[in-house]
Amino acid sequence: MAQTAEFYAAPDARLVTGKVLDAPAYAAAADTRAPALRVLCGNRAYTARTAASCLLQPQKGDTVLLACLEDEMQVVLAVLFRSGDARLRLPAHSTLECPGNLILRCADSLDLQSGRSMRLHAEDLGVTAQNCDLRALSVKSVANSIDICCNTLYSFGKSVLSVFASLTQCLGTSRRMVEGVDETRAGSSTLLAEDTVTVMSKNKLTLAEETARTDAKLIQLG
Repeated sequence: MAQTAEFYAAPDARLVTGKVLDAPAYAAAADTRAPALRVLCGNRAYTARTAASCLLQPQKGDTVLLACLEDEMQVVLAVLFRSGDARLRLPAHSTLECPGNLILRCADSLDLQSGRSMRLHAEDLGVTAQNCDLRALSVKSVANSIDICCNTLYSFGKSVLSVFASLTQCLGTSRRMVEGVDETRAGSSTLLAEDTVTVMSKNKLTLAEETARTDAKLIQLG
């Protein structure tokens, strides 16, 4: 019985450089469903995936290092040269871990953006800023102790509900301006002024269930 042998030459892996023709928003080597890159090497265009070790997301016009593997698959290993902005690409579930201290330093502006939620967990949290701007639709705060030292504090809110078991305020100068209705309810209330108290209103009504007294050396009604 005659047997025929067929010569098979296995392709060798090699490294080449190329320029990215077009790049989708996300391309990963591990996900075969992810859109692939098109890399031009010489006069030939390759369809390639991005290696897991290539954290810099390839963009159009980048000069990249392309690996042609034995199974005829092309993988971008690294971005060699780029003229525009850089984007760090990580897989869907990633963790940055440092056993010691980690410092994230930026010379200009730093923006942290999250599509759903953002959480900070720390034993001690310190925030120092020259100017702070906080805008939120809903804020929930639970604290056992809060110490706030402010030279100037501006608060703007359509609806504010404050409930305190005990509140002590020490103010040098205080001014309250109410456009609508102002109502104060208390079990007992004392207003003490060392100099002058002035009450100005269009209409004034004083109601007392038991006793109403006005004590003074001189009382003027007019």
